[in-house]
Amino acid sequence: MKYIKESFKGLKPYHSSLITDGIILNANESPYNPPKEIIDLFKKEIENVEFNRYPDMDERALCQAIADKFKINPNNVTIGVGSDELLDCVFRAVLNKGDEVIGFSPSFSMYKVFTELVGGKYIEIFGDDYLFNIDDLINGIKNNNPKLVLICSPNNPTGQYIAEADARRIIESTDALVLLDLAYIDFSDNDYSNIALDYDNVIVFRTFSKAMSLPSIRCGYAISRDFNIDMINSIKAPYSVTTMSQIMATIAIKNFDLYKDQIDLIKSERERLYNELNKLGFNCYKSQANFIFVTMDDKYNEVLLENKIYIRKFKSNIYRITVGSKDENNKLIEVLKCVKL
Repeated sequence: MKYIKESFKGLKPYHSSLITDGIILNANESPYNPPKEIIDLFKKEIENVEFNRYPDMDERALCQAIADKFKINPNNVTIGVGSDELLDCVFRAVLNKGDEVIGFSPSFSMYKVFTELVGGKYIEIFGDDYLFNIDDLINGIKNNNPKLVLICSPNNPTGQYIAEADARRIIESTDALVLLDLAYIDFSDNDYSNIALDYDNVIVFRTFSKAMSLPSIRCGYAISRDFNIDMINSIKAPYSVTTMSQIMATIAIKNFDLYKDQIDLIKSERERLYNELNKLGFNCYKSQANFIFVTMDDKYNEVLLENKIYIRKFKSNIYRITVGSKDENNKLIEVLKCVKL
């Protein structure tokens, strides 16, 4: 990295290898394609695409479809290349060099990266045995002077769900801007995305990559008061969300009810997988996402790799397992049962 500036030299690329063979349980993807009805509607729509024209820069149809789902104004919505782009925009719009950001740890690794890219300081509030305590975060906010507060619910990688009442406690404890990442909320007990419009200092981030089985289109959205949406839009690159992504995302959000059976299957398999892993003696954490956080000897992962089963390793003995289909989960359990330490 010959030309990179000094402050970035310690950064490592965020990378997930492309795997085309085996059982892929390492990226929190859905094991299912979108419902056939949604794919058929997409095929019909693309017949009318003018490929020689730029995308709608304001993503009007998609913003309206999201607004309709949540019964809000489309001015309270903006779209990005995944929720990552929108988070990055906020970090760049709000933070000056030396400003502090605070959040639970472990959580989504890009929060710290986005902070450091603009010269900020990321303060991590560690949980006891990886489980977060709301009062610890509130005390951390009081003892520091953060510009941004990060909450991921359900949290990646632990699956811990921050209840709406606890999210409100955190929000009401600070004047800092609270970024509420609800990427996995459709797998939880309660979707409280509309909380974003109850406060001036909250932006909710959502994605089409998880429950709607569409990571390939790289599309996410934010919900907030209009002045926060205007702030993001002032930073966001023009034409970043492709026409094809906008079309597919609009169809998916308009037909979200078609995903209900898939989501219920994933939740059911999540509970079964959790119970089976516990029976094998692994230390598993209750999850309201589409994955399970687990501690286990690295030998198990070595045998999984030999069988082309891929899970996410964070460090020695610490793993995250995406909930797969019933057959995929059965194969995972079968291989783990055969491991001899």
